[in-house]
Amino acid sequence: MKPLTTIPKNKRSISVKRLLSTVLGICLVFSVRVPMTRASAQDLYPPVIVSFAGSPTGEKTTWKCVYFGSYPSAAVVDSAWNSVDEYALRDGDLIRDDLLYARLTEADWQDGTAEIDGAVYVRAGLDRAPSETGFREQHYSWDYNRPWHYFAVSPIRWRVLDIQDGKALLLADRMPDCVPFNIADEDVRWEDSTLRSWLNGYGADSNGQGIDYTDVGFIDRAFTAEERGAIVPTLCENPDNRDYGTDCGGDTADCLFILSNGEVFEGEEAGRYGFNPGRNYNDPAKRFTSTLYAKCMGAWWSPVREYAGNSFWFMRTSGYTSRSVTYVCDFGYIYSKGTLVTCSDAGVLPAMWVDLDRARLADAGETSSADIIHVFPSAENGRTFDISGPVTAADGNMPGGMYTVWNAVAFGHYPQTEIVKELPAESEREGCEADPELLSRLEAAESVGEDVNLDGIRYRRFDGRWFRFDPIVWRVLEVKDGTALLMADRCLDTVPYHTEYRDVFWEDSALRKWLNGASDAPSCGAPFIETAFTDAEQRAIEVSAVNNASNFYFGTACGSGTHDRVFILSEEETFCSEKAEKYGFRPSDAVPDTGRRLSPTPYAVARGAWVSADEASAGIGFWLLRTNGYTRDNAVYVGEKGYLYNRGIPVTCADAGIVPVIRIRLDIALYQRVTDISSCR
Repeated sequence: MKPLTTIPKNKRSISVKRLLSTVLGICLVFSVRVPMTRASAQDLYPPVIVSFAGSPTGEKTTWKCVYFGSYPSAAVVDSAWNSVDEYALRDGDLIRDDLLYARLTEADWQDGTAEIDGAVYVRAGLDRAPSETGFREQHYSWDYNRPWHYFAVSPIRWRVLDIQDGKALLLADRMPDCVPFNIADEDVRWEDSTLRSWLNGYGADSNGQGIDYTDVGFIDRAFTAEERGAIVPTLCENPDNRDYGTDCGGDTADCLFILSNGEVFEGEEAGRYGFNPGRNYNDPAKRFTSTLYAKCMGAWWSPVREYAGNSFWFMRTSGYTSRSVTYVCDFGYIYSKGTLVTCSDAGVLPAMWVDLDRARLADAGETSSADIIHVFPSAENGRTFDISGPVTAADGNMPGGMYTVWNAVAFGHYPQTEIVKELPAESEREGCEADPELLSRLEAAESVGEDVNLDGIRYRRFDGRWFRFDPIVWRVLEVKDGTALLMADRCLDTVPYHTEYRDVFWEDSALRKWLNGASDAPSCGAPFIETAFTDAEQRAIEVSAVNNASNFYFGTACGSGTHDRVFILSEEETFCSEKAEKYGFRPSDAVPDTGRRLSPTPYAVARGAWVSADEASAGIGFWLLRTNGYTRDNAVYVGEKGYLYNRGIPVTCADAGIVPVIRIRLDIALYQRVTDISSCR
């Protein structure tokens, strides 16, 4: 991409007059006082890339940074403010000042701005907030008792991506705002998107929705007339999406734009701009955070430990359809299939070319792709824990000639043991406890919903039967960076993968929503995470990046990756990878792996879980994996003999066991070591 000296005359281009409009509009001036040192052209340099073992790409990029323009950024708050998770905040995001906050509530506001002691502030009202029932985790939490939230206007920091012919390509160092690619769900390309019009302050004829952004676009809010005069119109090329062949529209000439697939990972420009020129890495150079103002406008932030606080950002390339647009996720991976153009919580990373003779740039130091990499203590650098991953040993009498021993821990509680008046037949006694007196007390006790607490112990009534909440026993699949990956040792419940028989990926499944307590979870009973764990235990559960690889045999696509606190294993993690072997399973579906044979609890059986009556596998059930089967309306499962069934079973199957998986922090001492678990049992 190069800056233009003239604008091509074609039906998709707009006039130079509009591109370089000097209308003042509601342009903002610097508010937060940052020491400003002029940066001359001689002070600037393109990205510097060096080898770096601490990055997944093996490289580290350092960018020269400058200040240019200004925009709302830091929030002015009082001592009671609590709208954003602490881990998502960065230095300078908050101005916690009760006195200044009080002055802002009484200030003379004109067109949404106010000036106090020479500093400029803006306010956002409840019209920007979702409905009071629309709270979403990892999104700005609005206090509906406060009509306004206040933000200081600050210099915008930019990374220098390229220098050519006395001009510099700048990319915002953080996402300054959050705006959909297009406000309507329709076929749309960059050239007629509302985002392009908003960035450049274009009129109603420049977008498919006919919205007039004259004087109110990003370019008008962020830059003075003099600064706008230093921004150089740029030819933005929009080739088809290479993966899906989607037409991305015609080339445009814009002052402000967002980057394309080619400029981030496909073209030679990507490497020149400091990105890893490929899609096979989680590239720290592509990881960005959003400002607090952008979060207030809707930007999502990641709760995943390694990427905590990062947001995701649009590119201008269309996705697999013209109603989608590609993006870069929180861990720096490209999603070329894209997300809906109406996605309302992706950040916007503006880019532009500026004339170095005309632009009054201020020095803003440097930033590095290593700065956004989170490093955590681990056993390798001095921390040790009383648990470890699975250990395998040779045994010619076992299927596959091996057996596995897992460390085990107790964490959380779930209904399991049934309380009965007298023990049933010997073949059905496992998991039953005869206590007629307790049973009478339970029947007479006052319940809270379906649960009763007696003598500090919780019980659940289901279908006229009573089940005690017992500690959940988990196998330790992996210990890494001060956390442990845990898999329940039994099928704890039975819930369909999905409530309707149709194509569905894990990301949209009813089971995922039920496990994680989503607001739109189906009515399959109380959500698992809320039932099984106290508030303190829930805080110890990490959010995991969950990969959803295609079906190993049939190639069936299994959707996008997800971020989950509770999930179930995949086909890949259970048999067809080194990871499966690392977790203690035999890496083959041709072996009846005893480590994959799991029994449902009595509560799960009461809820409908199937159990084998065959003598060789009596009491064993079958359990779902999150991988789609030979079609997308099927899900892979593990049978009672320990074989994998890659073809799958319909997603509405109601008697498969559910085996939850979580990752917990080990520095929160809420787990207890229990007896190791062996696949020989």
